[in-house]
Amino acid sequence: MPRLKPSALLIGIIVCVPVLALHRLDLFDEMSGALLRLYRQPFHASDLHTVPLLQYAWHTGLAFLCAWVCLELPMQIQRFAFLFAITFTTVLMSPVLALSGVLFEPFSGILAALGAGLLGIAFSGTEKGRREHLFRQFFIGRINEDSYAELIHDHEPVHLTGKRDVTSLTCRILNSAELAAGHEPQSVELMSSAFLKAVSDFLVQQGAYLDICNSQGITVQFGFPVAREDHAQEACRVALALDKFLHELETEIDKRWLRRPVVGIALSSGPVLCGLIGHGAFQFYSVIGEPSEFSRRLCNMNGVYGSRLILATSTFAAVKTSVEVRPLELVATPGHTVLREVYELLGEKGSLTPEQATARDAFWEGVVALRQGDGLNAKAKLNKATLKDHDDPPLSYFLERAESLGKDKPHVVKSEQAS
Repeated sequence: MPRLKPSALLIGIIVCVPVLALHRLDLFDEMSGALLRLYRQPFHASDLHTVPLLQYAWHTGLAFLCAWVCLELPMQIQRFAFLFAITFTTVLMSPVLALSGVLFEPFSGILAALGAGLLGIAFSGTEKGRREHLFRQFFIGRINEDSYAELIHDHEPVHLTGKRDVTSLTCRILNSAELAAGHEPQSVELMSSAFLKAVSDFLVQQGAYLDICNSQGITVQFGFPVAREDHAQEACRVALALDKFLHELETEIDKRWLRRPVVGIALSSGPVLCGLIGHGAFQFYSVIGEPSEFSRRLCNMNGVYGSRLILATSTFAAVKTSVEVRPLELVATPGHTVLREVYELLGEKGSLTPEQATARDAFWEGVVALRQGDGLNAKAKLNKATLKDHDDPPLSYFLERAESLGKDKPHVVKSEQAS
């Protein structure tokens, strides 16, 4: 994240170019002559010589340094204290270098330092400067450079506290307890940290806001802090890209630590309350609402079905014309009395082959029959959803349920006949 470096670079150029021009016009020569007369007795001025490259390097370095520091420091007293220290150091360098036979005039360096510092202070007082100081402590590392720049350069007031529609994406290792059992804590720590870093970096670069990243997994938001009308579509696109990325990451972890993580991803959309949450050093922008909580719950459900990507009803309703899905289960959701369907995300619209589409339709019919209590019909439909040389854990899960339901029904019939 660039923070304030571009602004500091611009201010440094604005300051050091005129100072260099003054050097080339010999406007500092008279000051150097005054120093030469001052040092004549104590430092044997006849032995002093100038080093132009040192003068140029010093004032150029100070211009960029003072601009950057005065932009970075949050308090005015800190900025002026720094400028005073730099001025004092520059003045002190002149007699110190004179002891070594070098005539060093400090005036150009002081001019560059004060000029760049004051411009930095003035810039930090602008709306853009205030935004940078406010946002960088909360968003550096949590959003990508494009989103950060959009926040900073937005001409309208940025409202980060209030109601917002977002899509929450949660990703976590589902078998973390199994991976941790019987292994050295240091090894588990390294593996978990490597997973969290790789996944969070990937999601941030894809445009997500990193909300949570800890031992419970990663939760990111789409549609916050930069509002997006297409947050659900963007979240699905990133989720599919993350799925491919995770296949490579799982292989790498397996080779390095000889353990294969089982990862789940879930998405949920809807209205949330967003704002600055927490206290002191633990304060950061986050969201409160059903999408974030429900996505974490759905993520764990991947461990039940053996699925990878689960969509909440709310997300599917926003993207149903642009994705391919199949149903999984009817679940209770917070704030709703009616069970709502959740789906497995298969790919973008039109990405399925004819065989895959036929299998998906058969799977759908089988799940519906299973919900109706028709185990035999469900088994027949689900068997048609089998693809050759394709491992399908959710299909196996529902086939087992269909077989179990099919076995129970004959038993009931026999009992009725016996009675």
